[in-house]
Amino acid sequence: MKTFLGRVIAVVVGIFLFIYLCFLLLTALGSFLGDEEKISLKKNSILHIQLDDSILESPFEADFFSFKLKQTKNIYLYNVLKEIKNAADDENIKGVFLDLEFPSQTSINKISEIRKALADFKTSGKFVYAYTNRTDQNDFFLASLADSIFHHPMGSIEWKGLGSEVTFYKNLGDKYGIEFEIIRHGKYKSAVEPFIRTDLSEENKFQMKTLLTNFWGALVSKVSESRKVSPEELHQAANQLAGLNAEEAKRAKLIDVLAQKEEVYSFLKQKLGTDEDLKENHFINWVDYASTKKEKYSSQKIAILYAGGNILPGEGSTGIQSRTYLDAIQAIEKNDAVKAVVLRINSGGGDAVTSDEILFQLKKLHTKIPIIVSIGDVAASGGYYIAQSSDRIFAEDFSITGSIGVFGIIPNFRDLANSIGITTDTVSTNANTIYYSPLRGLTPFAKEKLRQSVEKTYDRFTEIVAKGRKLPIAQVDSLGGGRVYTASEALQENLVDELGGIDKAISFAAQKAEIKDFEIVHYPKRADNLESLIKELNLSTQIAEQIIGTQNTALLQQYIQLHSLQKMKGIQMWWPYQIHF
Repeated sequence: MKTFLGRVIAVVVGIFLFIYLCFLLLTALGSFLGDEEKISLKKNSILHIQLDDSILESPFEADFFSFKLKQTKNIYLYNVLKEIKNAADDENIKGVFLDLEFPSQTSINKISEIRKALADFKTSGKFVYAYTNRTDQNDFFLASLADSIFHHPMGSIEWKGLGSEVTFYKNLGDKYGIEFEIIRHGKYKSAVEPFIRTDLSEENKFQMKTLLTNFWGALVSKVSESRKVSPEELHQAANQLAGLNAEEAKRAKLIDVLAQKEEVYSFLKQKLGTDEDLKENHFINWVDYASTKKEKYSSQKIAILYAGGNILPGEGSTGIQSRTYLDAIQAIEKNDAVKAVVLRINSGGGDAVTSDEILFQLKKLHTKIPIIVSIGDVAASGGYYIAQSSDRIFAEDFSITGSIGVFGIIPNFRDLANSIGITTDTVSTNANTIYYSPLRGLTPFAKEKLRQSVEKTYDRFTEIVAKGRKLPIAQVDSLGGGRVYTASEALQENLVDELGGIDKAISFAAQKAEIKDFEIVHYPKRADNLESLIKELNLSTQIAEQIIGTQNTALLQQYIQLHSLQKMKGIQMWWPYQIHF
């Protein structure tokens, strides 16, 4: 039976790979025959910005399952910022049209960086207009920078404030006889709470309330400044959900003009002084606009090393896998053309040993060239740990960082096993040979040993941060305990050096390396699509994550969090929550 199933699987995989190879051949043939039309930039053009597709941090995040009969180009944050900057100085670009018809699901920090780039663009004297329809809070934040916001007469804006909902699994564990044995250092180290509580602890509730309040205050302040609407009015609009009704949204000064999209096009035509079709003659999206520019090549390079997702041992393209990242750091070290590194972190942490391995390799690299850290959405726990060998740490306005703390979590299925008639017995050569069994749990002696290990790991964490940030260990300890901080709080506490996005980090890296002309290169290198496909077919978890992710983002998050328990071996540096605006 095993042989038969193996043959069936082999045949199915063979057919799938054959189809994929045919697809690659047809794509290559189409390119060879000149199927793609060369894009040219016309005078009197408008940079047409849509956020329908996800904006990625790096090529390493690209999803090979998303290939189509006609390939689409992935959109990367760095490229978006670069093209907006280019457009400000381009006499052929007269302005920007933010076409925000559908929710983008783009993170608040990416939105914030794009918004800042557009604010700089406006200083050139060019216009920025926005059209909104079914608009979420992040996209409205971006649109609020526009000279005017046009809104569909039946559209909606989710201007509602910030909230957080945490899922707890303790009752589920109790129901089925599953216990989680926890050892942690830090009352704010809340990663374990979903498995040992049914609600938020007071400490966790306090830190999350602080985060949300600070972030909401910053969001309201920036919208207030752009829209010339008082913070009080914006709070009232959120309380009343005024954005859900178009007329009410206008009365609340969230938008300026109620209009169909065709009417917006007519307005833009008048602005340009043309009767030509906008889409055909005057709109150019940022991907096409980038193709009209010559790539900048230089013998001097700045590497952007992307560290996104959970920190895990092993190899692969999901999260920060140890082998993949250690290889990437070593590749940078061997590349003499690379004069500086920008470490772009989007991670809530993970495995403590892997975090330490990555930091060790970064320290070696740092003896040769500058390393500048740019925090995206989050650099917490292990994600903050790997930032400690750097010349400067930049954090965006809505970044989360800190969570200096560690924990261990051990599942125990003893009661579940006993309830269905399963018992165990043991024979061993030494007192603690079987110090842990899923059907018996930890021995008291082993639990004490694990507690000691957690304490030693925490001590090492605080020592590493104290050395990296040039702070007394006692001060780091007072800031630790697992507590997380907003970027502005982290700046006050000297956990970061400066507020700013990836552009600022790159500029500082160039300054530190004393170079002016340079090319950006990206690490880790994403493997060839076919190579990735073959690898991923042997990794059922990653396939599941891709498939679930295409259907239901919320379900994916729950799935990844639960599945991560299976990969937890030893002490963890982890802050697993995500805040969505």
